[in-house]
Amino acid sequence: MSKKVFTSQKITIFLAGQEHRVQTLVSDQGAKYVFDDDDLPPEAKASLGVEVQVSYKGIPVRCRFVRETNAVGAIYSLRFVNPNSLLLKQIHKDVEASGIPSPWMRGLPRLLTSVKHLPVPLLATVNYRSGTYYMHVRNFTLGGLLMEYSGSDLASPPIGARMELDLVTNGGDKLPEIIGVVTHICAELNSAQGDASRYQFGVRFVGMSNATEARYRGLIRTHCEGLRQSLGVQS
Repeated sequence: MSKKVFTSQKITIFLAGQEHRVQTLVSDQGAKYVFDDDDLPPEAKASLGVEVQVSYKGIPVRCRFVRETNAVGAIYSLRFVNPNSLLLKQIHKDVEASGIPSPWMRGLPRLLTSVKHLPVPLLATVNYRSGTYYMHVRNFTLGGLLMEYSGSDLASPPIGARMELDLVTNGGDKLPEIIGVVTHICAELNSAQGDASRYQFGVRFVGMSNATEARYRGLIRTHCEGLRQSLGVQS
């Protein structure tokens, strides 16, 4: 059975002196699918990049809007900023009582780079247009990966943009000359601190050499085998 991670609840968002009551999917990270482009109120649009006040079952919490874009369009979610223990306990209680698993089905598992004792790609050197950017890899799979970039000097590329990247693993190995296209963009803007704006780019691989592909697949095999051993699962 899939792990329960969300609870469907109503939250109250306070924007420019107005209250917006919205049904959404809530986890201990924030609220998903709060607005889409068609129903985004002007007060929310004016609040992108600044913290806003939200109430969950009467418990206040500061949040920041996150814009997620893919080929279908854009949605707006909320990320909690320093949630208190009372809020997290209430959400965990609600998830346990009436939780649902993630509604996003994955064709392949996303492997987390936070598992430091196993081989993972940690850093991506990305060439996009005329610039070079260094991004952290958050998760990876056979067909692509999720990268994160913080700063203000990268204008968000469009969906379908082509990127050339080299990956560096936590063991110091380099996987060079990978070509990918952007399929998903998550932008958490921070107008108070421009260098704190955060972007996540979901990238699908469309080209790499046979040697690089063999090494990348080998890294994934070693990683998965290490996970099985740590969990006591027989191959």
